[in-house]
Amino acid sequence: MPSDPPEVLRPSPAWAHRTGVLQLRSEAERSISPPLDPRSALQEVIHRYCWAFDERRADLLRECFTEDGTWEASVMGETRVGPFVGQGQVQEWLSRFWDHQRDQRRHLILNFVVEDLSEDRATALAYLLLMGSSGAASRMESVGFYRLDFRSDAGTWRIKSLVAGFDSPFWTMDVSEMSPRVRQLFGILDAPSEA
Repeated sequence: MPSDPPEVLRPSPAWAHRTGVLQLRSEAERSISPPLDPRSALQEVIHRYCWAFDERRADLLRECFTEDGTWEASVMGETRVGPFVGQGQVQEWLSRFWDHQRDQRRHLILNFVVEDLSEDRATALAYLLLMGSSGAASRMESVGFYRLDFRSDAGTWRIKSLVAGFDSPFWTMDVSEMSPRVRQLFGILDAPSEA
């Protein structure tokens, strides 16, 4: 019996990095002179987070967070995702999706506002449009926001806490119908509550 041909993904996720169309640089490889003003530096961190996720660069995702950084989310105020604590756990959880994600994601940041800013700490908000492309077509996956707490270490800003709020789920079934394995994949650490 003939086997099915391998699935061809169009576009193949992280195609731009893999084909050399673009090369994201690590912190050590970048040279920015003069240094960015604090507001621009904060925007740069969240934009680099988006680029690193979309181009599947786990090493660059890790650079965006403090060693004790956290990532968590709320989906419509109904389902909690995470929290994931520490650079390693955040990096592992975010990159865990890539084996299952069949589309090219694009995280688009809009309406970035700084709520608080001191010499070494900042809080900002931003809207998120999450797009996905597969089958040579693009569509909206979800919309929402990020609440970001930043910390500066010797002038380098990193994410101390990222809280995502999604206006729609990025899964197709009701959480109560998910197996424990699927809930774990999506980062839903608490069992769904009975209504």
